[in-house]
Amino acid sequence: MDEELYRAAAQVIGESGWEALTMDRVAERAGKSRVTLWRNGVTRESLVDGLLRRLSEDYRDRMLPVLVATLAPRERLEQTMHALCDVVDKHATLLSVSDDMFHRAYAAGTVPLGFLDPFIQAIREARAAGSLRGPARAGKSRDVELADVMFNAVAWPYLHLRHRHNWPPARARSLLFTVVIDGLYQGRELRD
Repeated sequence: MDEELYRAAAQVIGESGWEALTMDRVAERAGKSRVTLWRNGVTRESLVDGLLRRLSEDYRDRMLPVLVATLAPRERLEQTMHALCDVVDKHATLLSVSDDMFHRAYAAGTVPLGFLDPFIQAIREARAAGSLRGPARAGKSRDVELADVMFNAVAWPYLHLRHRHNWPPARARSLLFTVVIDGLYQGRELRD
């Protein structure tokens, strides 16, 4: 399917929500006829699946180099957050509709790795290096919880700062990463 159709579908969703995603609106936005889309087998479902698949694939493509690189724990945390922010910037129109887009992609089975996996790895490496001062109770479930908090503490504020306040990427990342990483490295113990 053509990039222009995905961009048009994301714009329709971004402007009016999921319910407004119709083939007529996508065709109009893309400058094509609805009949042309129909003849090419384009459906609402194929557009949605494609958007979610592209989100997942871009996430995978940005995270895999971070996962396999030899990095110090703090640097891995930072690079993981940069990769997430790159994906947020690329898919901002879609992500601005709802904070459940990653959940939708996961439910659609398009995620080649769990969205939290890179954050879990970074947290475990930082803990193994003795770099984390936080949570009082370490363990598999606590690492998953911290990864979930970290993912969400970066993705949604970053989206907001970039696309509602029009902050440049470097400014939004610098200030946001300082708060998140210092909270893990220098924060007081987290309690249940």
